[in-house]
Amino acid sequence: MGGKSYYCDYCCCFMKNDLNVRKLHNDGISHTIAKTNYMRRFEDPKKILAEERQKVPCKRYFGGYCKFDLFCKYCHYSAKELQELEKLVIAKKKSRRRKKANKWPWKTHVQPGLPPSLQPINLTRLKQTNFELSWA
Repeated sequence: MGGKSYYCDYCCCFMKNDLNVRKLHNDGISHTIAKTNYMRRFEDPKKILAEERQKVPCKRYFGGYCKFDLFCKYCHYSAKELQELEKLVIAKKKSRRRKKANKWPWKTHVQPGLPPSLQPINLTRLKQTNFELSWA
């Protein structure tokens, strides 16, 4: 009995390529947890830090195993991991400040060999321009 099988990227498993089987799998708790774990990688660290600071440490997780994983209402981050997350947030904030400061570097450093279309706009010459001329 051959046939193509469906591969779930979140759970890293193969299953029968049938609509009902896929729906049943996608509605399952293990798939939901795996998908949430994957999507959590792309969340803003500042948001994660704010959420985790409000939670109390999970006794089950630090005792060995918590079956609720990311759906647990308690914190699964140790104090050291929270500090690392805080350092990451601070570093990201500093890099944003640097990017804002260097937003328009070409206006401060004019290169003499640039064509007129790429040179910065001279506002004094723009004010002297008469726009009421007929163009054709």
